[in-house]
Amino acid sequence: MVDKSESSSFEDLASAAAHEIEEAKLAEAAAAEKERATESQNDEWQDLLGSGALLKKIIKSGDESEGLRPHRSDVCRISYEVKIKDGNGEIIEKRDQVKIYLGDNEVLQGLDLALTLMYKGEASYLHMAPRFGYGETGLKPGESLGIVGDAEGLKYDGPVIESDTWLEAKLELLDWTEEPEHDTLSIAERMEIGIRRRTRGNWWYGRGEAQLAIQLYRRALDVLDESEGGITDPTPSGEMASTSDALQELLEERLRVHNNMAAAQLKAGAYDAALQAVTRVLTCQPKNAKALYRKSRILSAMGKNSEALEAARAAAAAAPEDVGARKELQRCELKATRDRSVERRLAKRMLGNVNPPKPGSTPDKKPSRAKMFVWGSLLLSLLTYTREVLEKVIEIPRMMLRED
Repeated sequence: MVDKSESSSFEDLASAAAHEIEEAKLAEAAAAEKERATESQNDEWQDLLGSGALLKKIIKSGDESEGLRPHRSDVCRISYEVKIKDGNGEIIEKRDQVKIYLGDNEVLQGLDLALTLMYKGEASYLHMAPRFGYGETGLKPGESLGIVGDAEGLKYDGPVIESDTWLEAKLELLDWTEEPEHDTLSIAERMEIGIRRRTRGNWWYGRGEAQLAIQLYRRALDVLDESEGGITDPTPSGEMASTSDALQELLEERLRVHNNMAAAQLKAGAYDAALQAVTRVLTCQPKNAKALYRKSRILSAMGKNSEALEAARAAAAAAPEDVGARKELQRCELKATRDRSVERRLAKRMLGNVNPPKPGSTPDKKPSRAKMFVWGSLLLSLLTYTREVLEKVIEIPRMMLRED
């Protein structure tokens, strides 16, 4: 005879085991369904922007367990290769295990945007519209690829990439870390990052992308900003107080970035900001010919022609052999001559021709409209004055009669 308590315990254990088996089956089915959904998703092209201009197809799933993706300014370690879509398969760019700052456009814009929607370990194919690749400028053989961290300045040697050329890419996000605090970096590390961003900004500027260049120049200035107790303000004479050689190099690199940013802001039409940037350079380096030249261009764009001429003269004096500075001075002088000529013509129109007639010339039979206006004004003033005098003469006897 079986004890009921023992039987009950056995049934409970059996029920628990069956329940665990059922849960395991459900979990297995859910995992299989998720895997099938993932495979189905991986087989499809995802429209990342909803416009068809940037498509992504996952070829290796990443780690989605924590749902984490990189954010702007994170340091991402990636591998990628870029080709012409439907081309001959020739690789335009290829980098392995390279570190980039996300959001700084240190790679093509399409790659930069796709990384923000990828998980660690994920690999994907991309189709990129021209504006997310080499843009309206395209790329020609012999032109720089502008690859970050490339000391050799690699040149493109493939077929011409036109302004309407789509690209395809293979991109893998290996891992990422947060951007380190700038005050934890050594001066050498900050110099390296600053130069890297300035160089990439120069590449975008050369391609006519002023806004992207400005963005990189600002990021360069973030890391090149002086540390506490480092670079000081200029002395009253305009010279910088003595600093270590490393800090002096940091200052000079920062001034180069300000100078380049002024050029980019001028191209973007941000004249006030450009003038502020170039003024920072001239505060520390009053005879910087490149800064004086750009100041002249900025002031001309703002319509301040006399100040522009003064800056152009200073630029030509600082660099007398520089062709660009001499041309800018000639342009400003020509503009000043034209302005004076216009002013003289306007004055003649307002006051008439005040020059005496030349000997033997026939005097004008009809006075000019300007002369008629001047003489009419004088006559009206004379009549008004005469009337006021007569009224006063008549009023005096009347007042005397009233007093009597």
